Amino acid sequence: MEKGEELMKVLLIIGIILLVIALELYSFWLKLLRGKPGRVAGADVEKKTFEEALVVDVRWRKEYARGHAINAVSLPIKLFKNGSDVLDDYKDKDIILYCVVDVTSRNTEKLLIERGFTKLHIGDGIKQYDYGKAIYTNTLLSEFKYRISVSKNYQLLNLGEEILDDKEFKILPEEVDGILEKLDKESEIFVYSENPEQNKEVCKKLGLAGYTIINLVEPFNTKKYRDAFYNKSDYEENPAEEITSDCG
Repeated sequence: MEKGEELMKVLLIIGIILLVIALELYSFWLKLLRGKPGRVAGADVEKKTFEEALVVDVRWRKEYARGHAINAVSLPIKLFKNGSDVLDDYKDKDIILYCVVDVTSRNTEKLLIERGFTKLHIGDGIKQYDYGKAIYTNTLLSEFKYRISVSKNYQLLNLGEEILDDKEFKILPEEVDGILEKLDKESEIFVYSENPEQNKEVCKKLGLAGYTIINLVEPFNTKKYRDAFYNKSDYEENPAEEITSDCG
């Protein structure tokens, strides 16, 4: 009987210890989800125009491809760990970084501060706000140019006045229904204009219809496009590195 009572006491103590550990871990996870104060709410993140702020998803590109803020570009933290200058032309803009919670975004913030960035903000991560599934992909000008250069099958959809190519489809946003039969769902459709805000509804409509859309989030300018420089290493995919993680 005594041995039985001693065993029960030991099991009770172990149970209490495990319960305390579980509660501590749960408390830590809740704290992690809440993140540090001062974040930009997810709903406000998605309302930002390019003029107001550049929204940057710093998770792996495969995570971005599953779902992201409707106005976000994908620039994984690994770029900045490798010393990429991909954002250096945007130092004068407000930049909102977000990830899963806010670990990776704050680490990215530190790296950018070291490069002289001062107008940085942290947005809600995907565990704090449901940004929804990816409808289309957004890019900055350098990536836009790179992706056109490597695309094996693409079409150009110009919603503005500046000319990129004589083979482009040049229409007003409200005329998109009239060219649907000319757009190939097997192609990548590159969308651009001087007013990127007017692109959104067109991109959303085409994305929901099953087209693969690459949208330029900044105003298109022909000369700026011609002069744009990109580092292939910023955008070349390395599947071995793309390990999905929910920790940041």
